[in-house]
Amino acid sequence: MKSFHSNGKLLISGEYLVLDGALSLALPCRYGQSLNFTEDSNGTLEWISKDTNDTIWFSAYFEAKTLQVLKTNNYNTVKWVKKILEFCNKNSLKNKNLQGKIECKLEFPNNWGLGSSSTLLNNLASLYEINPYDLHFSTTNGSGYDVACAGSNSALTYQVFANTPNVKKIDWSPIFKDEILFVFLKKKQKSNLEVKRFKALKKDPDLISRISSITKEIIHSKTIEEFEYLIDEHEAITGQYIKSQTVKSKYFSDYEGSVKSLGAWGGDFVLATRKNKNYFLEKGFDTILSYSELIKESKFKTVS
Repeated sequence: MKSFHSNGKLLISGEYLVLDGALSLALPCRYGQSLNFTEDSNGTLEWISKDTNDTIWFSAYFEAKTLQVLKTNNYNTVKWVKKILEFCNKNSLKNKNLQGKIECKLEFPNNWGLGSSSTLLNNLASLYEINPYDLHFSTTNGSGYDVACAGSNSALTYQVFANTPNVKKIDWSPIFKDEILFVFLKKKQKSNLEVKRFKALKKDPDLISRISSITKEIIHSKTIEEFEYLIDEHEAITGQYIKSQTVKSKYFSDYEGSVKSLGAWGGDFVLATRKNKNYFLEKGFDTILSYSELIKESKFKTVS
């Protein structure tokens, strides 16, 4: 049996504008997705996807060589899975037309928005021994930062130059991390639709440059006050550009700390400073994780 694991992700800075080349800061999560492949020369490829409760939410049988769908419990999902497998077969030099069983298992609820798709793509790229970014860009419209997180054990900066990802692993473990909370908004944002909406906007080189500068300043921020100032500015700039109300003004206007959207606005997790857990519980948001509970800490030290 071959086994693979990929990490979930959070985008701390650069949401939306990372698609236009802005520098972003991204963090891999402790929660991810595993994939096990068991070979069996029976002429078929069985696929099973399980959630955190070990319940099968998607299953399918394919004819191994043609990838004809023999049986499935979800015809919408199977179209996307078939597209992925077709790309893998076409581009793999060693492991195409696999026969046997693929079993995937999420370590976080599917609606958390931590990268159920990106962790799957990265695991499949490892199984088929192909470039994960090639697989990503052939099947989704995102920036690819989530794929970078899937294969990283440390924080990273992510930027796209001429359609080529530029990834730099960094040691980002701020001294004020114990004052940070991650709050789930109880709904999952459809990132692909948000990407389409953003791409219809006119590019703003000055805005891209400013967001890149804010990312650098966030990385080097030394105090919670400095960090709050930067993420508040980031929220204001991004909200004005995409013509959306900031998450703090919409839901948490009386909160004493800062609240920042992470990734596509309108759902998934937000970052909150000042660690006032009771405030969010009283608002009805009961999935609240600390920095150490959610974020995978860096495994190395950078040399300045």
